[in-house]
Amino acid sequence: MFVSRLKKLLVGVLILLPVAHVAQADGSAPFLDGYSPVSYFTVNMAEKGSEEFPVSHKGRVYYLTSAKQVELFNKTPDKYSPKFDVCPYSLTLGKVLPLDPMNFKVFGNSLLLFHKSDAGDGRAAWENSDLNDDELIKLANKQFNLLKF
Repeated sequence: MFVSRLKKLLVGVLILLPVAHVAQADGSAPFLDGYSPVSYFTVNMAEKGSEEFPVSHKGRVYYLTSAKQVELFNKTPDKYSPKFDVCPYSLTLGKVLPLDPMNFKVFGNSLLLFHKSDAGDGRAAWENSDLNDDELIKLANKQFNLLKF
């Protein structure tokens, strides 16, 4: 029982490490390295936001590209916030890997951001999986909830 709790605690701590890579917890850097979450939906591309158009949601600061994006975001902030704070494909494998804001997929009303490094590409693995998007999201949600305790 103690080992199980310790394992959950360590995994929970690991979940925070990748997020620190993408954004500073003290608010000194925008989440997603300054990329606008609205742009993924409106222009289907990763687009750097501007300090002139900051918004805040659930303790995170996002930079957007325009006043119009601020208006869109403020109407439905949950729509534009990433579904997971870590790579959803890595979650399906029981791993926690950081996000690359340039490696994304919009699925329905969900923004999915994936890991990408020399070691692997989460989006490519997601796309090549034998499971469909709905099955992968269900599995990622299950694993994410386990990691949160």
